[in-house]
Amino acid sequence: EPMTKRCALYLRVSTEQQVDGNSLSTQKTLLLRQAKARGYAVSDLYVDAGLSGKDMNRPELQRLIQDAQGRKFDVALVWKVDRISRSMKDLLDLIAVLREHGVEFAAVDQQFDTGDPVGVLTLHILGSFAQFEREMLVERTKEGQMHRLRRRDWSCGPVPFGYRKENGRLVEVPAEAKVV
Repeated sequence: EPMTKRCALYLRVSTEQQVDGNSLSTQKTLLLRQAKARGYAVSDLYVDAGLSGKDMNRPELQRLIQDAQGRKFDVALVWKVDRISRSMKDLLDLIAVLREHGVEFAAVDQQFDTGDPVGVLTLHILGSFAQFEREMLVERTKEGQMHRLRRRDWSCGPVPFGYRKENGRLVEVPAEAKVV
């Protein structure tokens, strides 16, 4: 009788709003359902809540890598590729480490795994799009900030000493400005 594959479930959201919402619980429910449907035994759950996928500096991702190196599971399951990484280089490095230790990688919503060449190709395509999305988000954020600055709107934290906020704009407070 074939041995049941052990899987690790990795979940991530990048904002506190998502942490407080139902995104993590939704990912968990869907991953558990998929693991059951595939006949996998869930060995562990790795959750990085409120952390960006821009790099690999996430405690639970590092623990997943260590456990993969210790061969504690056979498959790493994520809901979508961008949950594990939004950097193509990091994604490929991670997959190389997993494969080196006999661990497959699968993104269940995107219906692929790295157990075959088509899955590896799909991984490259989806990883590129995840990185592209992140780069576009950064670009749009910068453009929005610059637009607000050009309009002299203030939306960058507390109002600095020497100013007050009036109709969204900074207005000098003469008495405080003298101190500055």
